[in-house]
Amino acid sequence: MGDSFRDKVVLDPLPDSFLRLENSNATPNSPGEPTHVELPPRPPGSGAPPPQAAPPRPPPPQHVIPTQQVIYTGQPSQVLQPCVPQAGLSITVAQAILNKSYTLIGSMDPYVRLKVGHSTYETFTDEGADKNPKWNKIYHCPLPNTTAVRMIEVLVFDEKSLTEDQRIAHAKIPVPQSVFDGHTIDDWFPLSGKLGEDKEGTINLIISYTTMPMITLPYQRIHYPYANTAPTQYPPPPANPPQPVPVKEEDVKTLKDMFPDVEEQVIRTVLESKRGSLEGAVAAILQITQPGIDEESEA
Repeated sequence: MGDSFRDKVVLDPLPDSFLRLENSNATPNSPGEPTHVELPPRPPGSGAPPPQAAPPRPPPPQHVIPTQQVIYTGQPSQVLQPCVPQAGLSITVAQAILNKSYTLIGSMDPYVRLKVGHSTYETFTDEGADKNPKWNKIYHCPLPNTTAVRMIEVLVFDEKSLTEDQRIAHAKIPVPQSVFDGHTIDDWFPLSGKLGEDKEGTINLIISYTTMPMITLPYQRIHYPYANTAPTQYPPPPANPPQPVPVKEEDVKTLKDMFPDVEEQVIRTVLESKRGSLEGAVAAILQITQPGIDEESEA
């Protein structure tokens, strides 16, 4: 068996080109020296290809505000703020009828504080309106959804000059589902207070659910929907401002005898604010020294 395999093996001497590269440009070397192979020259311009530059990165996306959602202030090149429509309650504080005046001298100066969710709004003070104030003030109260607010709190105050404002009446008014369905409520709602539940008077509110453009300012809870309102015009100061009324010493002495615990300088200041009126000064000092006089008079 071994002889059959040996017969297939070539035993003749190997040729000189065995395991060597065949090339016509190779020069014969002496025995024992390595054979050097000359490669054909590279044609001109066939060098290594230059590294390709990375493709340029696309520019970062930019937020473009559509033209129809931008409010202008009269000049096309001046942009005020982006206008974003937002839904909310439109509440008109029209007027109120109060059943009692809680001031000792003169008339009440009522104003309304409106609480809608986490936002608070206030009307101006209707000076001297007493029991029949009128405001006709419209507020747009933004809401995140139709279930965020289902109750409106109304507080009626009498503005005071020397003491803290006095709360006259209050009410919590529910907002029905019909308002969010598109209906408008124009009704009189009862007010509660010292006279009892729903016995202090009534207030007229107009409530609806609308969508209107609003200026969205960062970190601002209460929004103001009107952007192109005219600047406030203040009346010029009077040419001849009223001169302060001199305080009479006998009035100071009279008040000092009535209120020995009140400092004389405070009495003079109150008389000056009341323009020398002794009765007005007495009422003002009574409010300062005896805050609960209203409750005692009612009892």
